[in-house]
Order: sequence, then structure tokens, then C-alpha cells
Amino acid sequence: MFRMKNKLDELVSRGEQIRIALVGAGKMGTGLVNQISRIKGMTTSIIVDEKIDKAYHALDSAGIKKEDIIKTNSIQQAELALSKNKFVITDDYTLAYRLDKIQGVVDATGNPPFGAQLAMESIENYRNVIMLNVECDAVVGPIIYDYAKKNNVVYTGTAGDEPGAIMELANFAVGAGFNLLAVGKGKNNPLNNYATEDDLREEAISKGLYPKMLTAFVDGTNTMLELTSVANALGFTPDILGCHGVTADIKDIPRLFSLKEQGGILNNYRIVDFCFGIAPGVFAVVTHDTKEVHDLMDYLSMGKGPNYVLYRPYHLTSLETPVTIYEAIVEHDPTIAPEKGQVSDTITVAKRDLKAGQYLEGIGGKDVFGKITSHINQRNRKLLPIALITKKTKLKVDVKKDELITYDMVELEEDQIITKLRKKQDELGL
Repeated sequence: MFRMKNKLDELVSRGEQIRIALVGAGKMGTGLVNQISRIKGMTTSIIVDEKIDKAYHALDSAGIKKEDIIKTNSIQQAELALSKNKFVITDDYTLAYRLDKIQGVVDATGNPPFGAQLAMESIENYRNVIMLNVECDAVVGPIIYDYAKKNNVVYTGTAGDEPGAIMELANFAVGAGFNLLAVGKGKNNPLNNYATEDDLREEAISKGLYPKMLTAFVDGTNTMLELTSVANALGFTPDILGCHGVTADIKDIPRLFSLKEQGGILNNYRIVDFCFGIAPGVFAVVTHDTKEVHDLMDYLSMGKGPNYVLYRPYHLTSLETPVTIYEAIVEHDPTIAPEKGQVSDTITVAKRDLKAGQYLEGIGGKDVFGKITSHINQRNRKLLPIALITKKTKLKVDVKKDELITYDMVELEEDQIITKLRKKQDELGL
């Protein structure tokens, strides 16, 4: 990180800095603004939110003076404000990528259709895209990543989110010469696939979260989406539908995440999974094929092998995102990106009995939850990726609780950009 500090110090000495636009001023976005406000050489020049008061609060909480905050939807006024080192707040998301001084756009909305639109338009305008929107990345990340490469900009997930933290462990393991067998994350919340926002509303409000956001954590959908993003970066799949989701101490991980014939639970290696009991950490299971390395790992108190666990006991969500912003804009290197294509998918499962003709509530709603599976299984069975559900997704047939929902069972909103992108992505085989 001293390399990052030194490079940013060089920018400051030349009278320059990294300028980013933040779209979405919720809990994660506001945390990011506060963190960036203490980093010399980097600034959140514009914040976009449909609730303009939230954008103002994000800057105010970071100590930005009221007279330095300009509210406008005018590109000319915004450009003038930035030229005077002022801060812009707006509800017009297009300003995020239309302002000449902006080098990167951070999506912290968690809205899959909007995220797809924002990413594609930003890339079309040659802006780097930093995604705190794993919901979008998990379903159309490969085609967005492909488009970004063609436009010579970076599309990346972020350090601090579990996918980014897992990827950092994986990069270390492979770079050090180990064989990477499995990766995963601790689950922070108890798992209840059938939880609804009504069940969790009071808890969500006490934590400063939207009820649907907390619901997506508790019902497991968020974990499935995060693991899908990791899988698409590494070329891994879940060992079984929805993962094993064991309860264990970190010392148990190497034994559990070994093949059945080795006394473990796995049918295959190169898998993603999650675990209760080690949250909020992330882990990677590795091995080696030489006796000398096994002997040295034993000497280093890493266990008897043949499998070992590398464990990071924390992830700091958006507080780590400045690292990704720097890497993307200065080094042109993504923290995590779906380089292997759509290898896995988070598909849709009914939370309750559903009736033909009703419109589905998607991620975090009362109707469905997500489970991860291989993209091959999703494709062969025509299973519906949960992130494609919009407010106008309508059921054509009755569906029973716990039934897997297929494309044939729903009417999708075909003119939505995320639907079009997924269709094109599938056609291209990305």
C-alpha cells in the first residue's frame, strides 16, 4: 500500500488527483465517501442518488463544508464546480460519466437492471467501472467485462467485498505456487431461505439497512451471488446445488473441504462454498505435490496436510474500495473480474406457493430466494437467474414452494437492458 500512497503523493505534487463518481449513497457508499475523504490524491467529486438528501449527508458526514457542495443537474455547472474543487450532488446518474474530469464510476446501488445500464453507458463513455453491485455482476458481468476490454477500460469488483477478499487469497495462493482446491466465505447471518422483509424490518432499521437488503443476506441469496462472482472469476463451480454450507472452526476446513475418499465432504475440487462459524472471514483451501513443501507446512504449524487453509478473518466492505479504485485507474488492474465467463449462476427458488398471474418480488422479496449452480446446469434446465427478475416479471404458471423456477414459467421484461445483455451473453457463449 506504500506504493499506492507514493503514487498518489506524486499526483498531488503535480496538482492532480483521482476523481471518481459514486452512484448510490447508502451505508456502503457513505462509508466509502468518508474513507476517501482522508486519502490524499483521491476524491469523490460527484455523488448521485435519487434521494438527494442522502448524497448531501454522505459528504456532510465526511466533513465537507456546505458551501463546497453544489446541487445541480447541469453538466456545465457541474464542470465549473469541479474545476473549483467543489463537490457535486445530483439525481441525474448520467453526470457520473459525462463529466470530463471523472476517471471512474463506482456503482453502490445493488440494483441489477440499473447497474447494467450504468456500467454499459459508463464504459461507452470510456470510464472505468468499480462494482459494489454484485447482484448485477453475477448475472451479466462477463459481457460487461468483455465490452470494457474492447473499450480499453477496467471493469472490476471491489476489495473489501467477500468476492474481492477471496480473490486476493486465491491470487496469493497461486502466485506462491500452491494448488488452489476450494474457496469460500463465512456467512455472517443465520440462514433462513424463507425469511421476508416483514420478519426482519425491525432488525434492518436498527442496523441502518433496507429491509430487503438484510433479507437477501439472511435468505442466502447474497451469499450465492457473491460466490457466483468468485466462481466466474476463477472458473469454479459449487460442489452441489446451493453449496454444502457446513458449520466448522477454521481448523476443520482443510479436512472438511477434501474429497470424500480423503475423509471430506467434496465430490470435486475447484469449488466455491460457504461456512458458518468463521464469519466475517474468507478462506482458500490449498495443497502441494511435493513432500518438502508438506514437511515445511507442518513445521510452520499449518497442519499435517494434504490440504491446508489460508484464512483472512475480516473484510471491510467499502472501506477497502479505495484500493480497487487506485488499482483500476492508476495500474489498470482489476481486483476481481469475470474472466472465465459465466461458469456458475444464482438461480431462482420459490419461497412459498406462488400463483399464475402474479408479479414476482426479486432479490430480498417475499417470493423467491437464490441458489448457486453451475452455468451448464442452469442452461440445460433453463433455470431463471434471480437477478433477471424485475418489477414486471410475471408468473405464467402456479409454482410450489421450493420449486426451481425456469424461463418457461415467467414473462420477463424483455426491453430491460439486463435481460437483453444476458440473452446476448448466452448467445455469444461468454
